[in-house]
Amino acid sequence: MKESKPLVSFVVNCFNGEKYLNKCFASILNQTYENWELIFWDNASTDSSKDIFFSYGDKRFKYFTSKKNVNLGQARAWAVEKCLGEYIAFLDVDDEWFSNKTEVQIEAMLKDDFVLSYAGIIEVNNKTQVKNKILPRYKSGYLFSENMLQFEINMPSSMIKKSSLKSKKLNFDQNIKASEEYCLYMQLIYNEKVCVIDIPLAKYLLREDSLTNHAIKYWAEERRYTLNKIIVKNPDALTIFKNEFKEAFARAEYYSLRFNLEINNLKKAKISAIKIYKLNFKYFFVSLLLFISPKILRNVFKKYYKR
Repeated sequence: MKESKPLVSFVVNCFNGEKYLNKCFASILNQTYENWELIFWDNASTDSSKDIFFSYGDKRFKYFTSKKNVNLGQARAWAVEKCLGEYIAFLDVDDEWFSNKTEVQIEAMLKDDFVLSYAGIIEVNNKTQVKNKILPRYKSGYLFSENMLQFEINMPSSMIKKSSLKSKKLNFDQNIKASEEYCLYMQLIYNEKVCVIDIPLAKYLLREDSLTNHAIKYWAEERRYTLNKIIVKNPDALTIFKNEFKEAFARAEYYSLRFNLEINNLKKAKISAIKIYKLNFKYFFVSLLLFISPKILRNVFKKYYKR
């Protein structure tokens, strides 16, 4: 029965993750789905991550390492190249999966020609207290348009079909430092079906020192980079999804505004505000607050984004 089910590759990228590895590995070993391999990519860790990994002695655990620390986009790309599975799922060292995660996703993805699936997540803090339950808003189908307007595919619950990467000649982009999943997934789901599972299947740890919290300075540039890659590969996309691209590029300006406000470069923040304030009420409100009181806007962002 095990051999009749497709092999799934679990990719865990690690840099100095000794604090979280045992919980991470436990959530993998507790999967009810049995036909899997673990591709563990050690991104030049200097702690005891390697020793913890080899303490498990499980032949399904496969260890790879970088000679030097690289950005996450490059590390994920190298890990994907080592995957033998028909499907690939991603688990960061500080996150966890529910035990039925893989079984539920494989069953759902085999029902149609889906290139990707994702589900809900539970956000927890360092004390494992539940802070938020986030469920998908979209339904399964062609979801490029929806995710252009509001990207909701989270990394901990995502699973991709490996053959779809090969057919589109895609992998994680080594030039991306902060939004590697957005760059890959938006290219992958263009004109393709996405499977949405409307229950939580993963736990996401909210950390003050997480890469996400330090990544906002890259978001604007990487958003534009991704959109331009989609346009180059699919020239008709800009016409078919005109309004979606307009909003997506505006979101890049919004990220520029947030970053420049954070570093107190009000001149650049206001330039971005002027470009987007007419598009919708949210941008108008943010731009108005920026010109009236940057301090109040910073507090609004801090409260809303919890960072």
